[in-house]
Amino acid sequence: MFEANAGAGAVLRLIRDARATTRSQLTLKTGLSRSTLAERVHSLLTLGLVHEANGASTGGRPPATLEFNPTAGVVLAATLGPTFCRVVVCNLGAVPIVERTYEGTVMDPRAVRTYLQATLEHAQVPAERVWAVGIGAGADDEVAIREGLPRLHEAPVLVDRHVNLRALAEHWTQWRAIDHLLYVSVGSTIECGIVSGGRVHRGARGAAGGIGHIGVPGHAEVPCVCGNTGCLEAVVGGRALAEQLRAVGLEASSPADVAALAQAGSGEAVRAVREAGRAVGEVLAACVNFYNPGAVVLGGELAGASQHLLTGLRETAFARSLPMATRDLVVSPTRLGEEASTTGAAVMAIEHVLAEEYVDRIVHHRDNGS
Repeated sequence: MFEANAGAGAVLRLIRDARATTRSQLTLKTGLSRSTLAERVHSLLTLGLVHEANGASTGGRPPATLEFNPTAGVVLAATLGPTFCRVVVCNLGAVPIVERTYEGTVMDPRAVRTYLQATLEHAQVPAERVWAVGIGAGADDEVAIREGLPRLHEAPVLVDRHVNLRALAEHWTQWRAIDHLLYVSVGSTIECGIVSGGRVHRGARGAAGGIGHIGVPGHAEVPCVCGNTGCLEAVVGGRALAEQLRAVGLEASSPADVAALAQAGSGEAVRAVREAGRAVGEVLAACVNFYNPGAVVLGGELAGASQHLLTGLRETAFARSLPMATRDLVVSPTRLGEEASTTGAAVMAIEHVLAEEYVDRIVHHRDNGS
């Protein structure tokens, strides 16, 4: 529902979503006068965010169709790992233009800034065309990167945890019709990214989704790195499973090794992964009852054995959830894989700079010469 004072940002949103693509449709949707709407559209045309094309004729002169222009600028998206930095230059439709990966032992803010600049130069894109920078980082690096990264031209820098960005990427590219989604990452850590109403839910202090530190009954003797005992992550996280398999003589030093053994048909590995799925499912059942998502997407380092993990997860998650909460619930393995973090970083940056209030602010500054 739009008010008669809808700004250029609201008009752009209607055009991007293809809910109104002609001036007459926009007038009806927004309630703006023709002259005011003309000002809003002119601002978007001047910024390059929309362009005009001839629409289909129904007799007489065809109306001009307004279309979103994803080439109006670019965003930089980066994913930080322990020893690498992946940087992608994307247009405003999240389509990659150039991608580069840098190896290194230190991923401090200064090094990340160097990698961003180098990728931009490789793409031959001037810094002033960068609308925003989105970065995916681990929980331990998030604050340091956000506070220490030098700005690139005037572009805002946004930083979030990998799990949140993977949830955003899955929703934006695969599950747009579902408003509420949980992305469950099972690997060395067990985390959950939450999409609510189409937006990432981070909680009051950004700590939402820490399901790996919910206690599992019957495992009070298992210590966790968080200082508590019996946490889901400590009991059936990737490291714990690798340790279990080593104890029975199998070679497993990482969650990826566990997934590979299960995929190869190792009975011990399959049983361990399915048991992990059951434990995750028990915790997830509480989340499903409480949050009532439309989809649960499973990713992380153990996603390589997703069929075994999902088998165990479904056993307990559906058995212990209310029928109303699971009636239309879709549970699916990730469709994007671990690189979803980079896609999510691009989407985060794009949605920030194309948000209604941000576009209105740009228009106001331009109109006032500031």
